[in-house]
Amino acid sequence: MKKEYGFTAKIYDPMLYLALNPIRKAVLKELIDHRESRILDLCCGTGNQLKMLSRNGFKSLHCLDLSESMLEVARRGDHSINVHREDAARTGFGDGEFDVVILSFALHEKDRKTQLEIIQEAHRILGDDGTLLVVDFIFDERTSGPGRFGATMIERMAGGEHYRNFKGYKQSGGLSEIIGEKMFRHANSIRRAYGAVTISTYRRSP
Repeated sequence: MKKEYGFTAKIYDPMLYLALNPIRKAVLKELIDHRESRILDLCCGTGNQLKMLSRNGFKSLHCLDLSESMLEVARRGDHSINVHREDAARTGFGDGEFDVVILSFALHEKDRKTQLEIIQEAHRILGDDGTLLVVDFIFDERTSGPGRFGATMIERMAGGEHYRNFKGYKQSGGLSEIIGEKMFRHANSIRRAYGAVTISTYRRSP
């Protein structure tokens, strides 16, 4: 999958700007009281979510991804984001090192084993009562037809392993089947993109 991102990194932001910018603004609003918090964006891609946070006064920002092509884009620009090339399922961070962990459009493209490992790692590196903010697709009775169609077309264009994992994520029930109540307590969710995207906030359980 890492090879697939070499080309994707070049077109990701221009191609998806109109779709993603309202979602990124909604994430900013959800985190507005965390300007002084230690924040990590796991599977950060091009880093544009943290760049938006940085422009709005957030201080301690870290982004992590395995794709060097994506991280090259993340490093560009005038910002003070700490960029790390590491595996989101096995980071080098210490226990309880962060107050907030963001997972944005990352889980649906992974296989189930990796999804669970990333959630376990997020739990480990979050402090007591830390915040996990997850942005990803959701498919239920509140998801509109245009939302389903748009999400599926975007993922079909990604192709390969990415699309196969997306189909598995969709068929297995999405976030509710990945984020267990023993590790995180659901706090809040809002919908975007015709009901096909959820911005869900969780609190770390002991």
